[in-house]
Amino acid sequence: MDIVNVITPLVLIALLGYIATKSHWLQRSQLDALSKFTFNLSIPAFLFYQMANAQFSQQVNWQLFASFYLPVLICYGLAYLINYFFHHRYNRSSAPSAVFALGASYSNTVIVGLPVLLATLGEQVVAIVFLVITFHSAMLFGLTSAIAAKSERFNWQQFLAQTFNNPLIISILTGLIFNIYQITLPEFVATSLVMMGKPAITLALFVLGASLAFYQVKAQLSFIFIASVCKLLLLPFTVYLCAQHLFSLDSLTVTVLVIMSGSPTGVNAYLIALMQNKHQETVAGSVVVSTLLSIATIPAWLWWLH
Repeated sequence: MDIVNVITPLVLIALLGYIATKSHWLQRSQLDALSKFTFNLSIPAFLFYQMANAQFSQQVNWQLFASFYLPVLICYGLAYLINYFFHHRYNRSSAPSAVFALGASYSNTVIVGLPVLLATLGEQVVAIVFLVITFHSAMLFGLTSAIAAKSERFNWQQFLAQTFNNPLIISILTGLIFNIYQITLPEFVATSLVMMGKPAITLALFVLGASLAFYQVKAQLSFIFIASVCKLLLLPFTVYLCAQHLFSLDSLTVTVLVIMSGSPTGVNAYLIALMQNKHQETVAGSVVVSTLLSIATIPAWLWWLH
């Protein structure tokens, strides 16, 4: 398996998006329209179809979820404490600490982790990936919002609407329901979903690269570095310890969980930072830096695991 040949096309697609935006060939309004199509139609179609047709068999067990989510919560809590006690501006403040913790623990599994795993291990990873990420955004976004609401006025109705009105979450949960109840899609619907979902990963990588042109890493470099180290090294290593040594999962599952957890910070964490109006630059910087560093760390994890 040539890891360089797997990673390079992903990087080149993202780089093409960055150049297209940085050179002003692609305007911000055009990028917004492309992003809307990608994240509201193409990716949801891809996720729904894959989830509805995934073969879960005997892969559903509590050890699988514990191996991923226990380290995620540990990493989240550690990052929270680091920001809470040591940040010069947001010292002793819950909401910014929660946002920073999200940036240090929320993985870009759909845009980066999934295509890497599909390219290296094939379709056999789909069931494991979708089982884990079904609750990924809902849990971390919900936890961050709940902590942030501790010292601020909180609207539960708005919180639930923002959490469960996410096209990615809806498509995964709906696909899971279709899978559980073995609902067969009409052939023309299935074909349409396949066609709509085919460009999903390519578009997502292009949009991610294009979006990086609007992020400016000016300050908070130390905390951006801390978040990136937590995300790319500490979290996947903790997942490895849990999956391999604590729960003794099979090698395929261990690899999938480590690469998922070792993916860079997800762009949606930045959207949560904007919504909370806290740590926007830090989380944006974490997205940029962790994405660039993952070009080296993800191949390193794949090499080490094999």
